[in-house]
Amino acid sequence: MKKFIVLSAIVLFFGATTDTFGQGHNNRSNRSRIRSGVRSGQITRDEARQLRNSQRQIRQERRDYRSDGTVTRAERREIRQDRREQNRAIYRERRDDDRSYRYDNRQRRGNGYYRRGAGSPTHPVFGNRNGRRNRN
Repeated sequence: MKKFIVLSAIVLFFGATTDTFGQGHNNRSNRSRIRSGVRSGQITRDEARQLRNSQRQIRQERRDYRSDGTVTRAERREIRQDRREQNRAIYRERRDDDRSYRYDNRQRRGNGYYRRGAGSPTHPVFGNRNGRRNRN
């Protein structure tokens, strides 16, 4: 019985600390939201550049706060506020209907790198050389 209690206490302790280890998740999700917005045409390149720069500033600010060894409550609050503002900015940019001309005409975007699967003969990395098919 004692082993069970000790084991469950250890599991609960590590379960509670997983939130600490997963703090970078917000940054990755914002990066993917920006990337998918660019691919879909909802975010222009200039808007994406501005959003990425503000992401960099938030990361640098967090590094600066952590450089002295502790992050105070006020600093955590400021970082959290900056992240919320960043989330709102991404939300606004994806829904403001700023699209470049080629997106409005529904023309194909990019070079197709993300559309072709690895099994495709025209895939730029895993397909045949120069995207040509073998014709025998």
